[in-house]
Amino acid sequence: MLERFFEKTIRGYLLITGLLTASAFATFVAPEWSMVNLFSYDEQMMQNKEYLQATYQHWGVMVGCIGVLLMASAYVKPLRTSTMIYSGFEKAMFVGLFIYNVCVNEYTWFWGWSGVLALDGFVTLYSLLYLYYFITRDKSREPAHLR
Repeated sequence: MLERFFEKTIRGYLLITGLLTASAFATFVAPEWSMVNLFSYDEQMMQNKEYLQATYQHWGVMVGCIGVLLMASAYVKPLRTSTMIYSGFEKAMFVGLFIYNVCVNEYTWFWGWSGVLALDGFVTLYSLLYLYYFITRDKSREPAHLR
């Protein structure tokens, strides 16, 4: 059942999540606009933006490149396993950071990152399901994501 699921969905998953992930390049190109419009930063949070601007731009490039890698792996099958592992891990780390910052630190401003949480949460669940499939699959057959 999972084999057929991944055989049918892997390419679309890689293209759609890759495109959405690559949209992080907007934070590199227009960090101030992104912080206000995408992540809901208010005027007070933007007072010292120059101290964090390079950090947000760096994040935008790193995450944007993961998006490009996801889209490329939709067509270059040998990239898929490492891309699935890397993107799944990176996005699971963000989900953990989001939960920590909202629940433990009680940073209400972090709710501005809810859109990233939605995408990264989906990728994390898909990746965990894929990992389960990959570990328990019939090893005598080619993995579904490489077909």
